[in-house]
Amino acid sequence: MGIAEVLTVVLVLLKLTDVITWSWWLVLLPAIVSFSLYIIIIVVKLIMVLVAVLVVKKRDATK
Repeated sequence: MGIAEVLTVVLVLLKLTDVITWSWWLVLLPAIVSFSLYIIIIVVKLIMVLVAVLVVKKRDATK
């Protein structure tokens, strides 16, 4: 578990025990940000692979 997951668990426990009265979106914000970053990284990697494949195909077509 990373820092975002640990922080989310701690905040959920604090929310469920009424130690904090934050809204749920604030409590879950570390998990949302972490998930969003993972998705962005995956999309960027897929785009890089797609560009590499297109460059190789173009290079092979010009030979």
